[in-house]
Amino acid sequence: MKAKLLKDMFIEEKDGKYSSKKIWGAIIFVLVCAAFIMDGLKFYTANKDLFIPMLTAACTLIGLGTLGAIFKRKAAANE
Repeated sequence: MKAKLLKDMFIEEKDGKYSSKKIWGAIIFVLVCAAFIMDGLKFYTANKDLFIPMLTAACTLIGLGTLGAIFKRKAAANE
């Protein structure tokens, strides 16, 4: 299950190629999470006006392709 989730995060299912959209989303997500952790540990203060849009962009880049694939699988299973 975990390997399938990680595979879906980086590889397009129909072509088997790496998705640059998903890879950039993962990179942005990791950077935003690191900034959030360092802000919580008081290493520096993160700009909250920049934090929310970056988190939204990262989740959108990762999530749209993954959610689309999940809904396509469910629709195909119901038919």
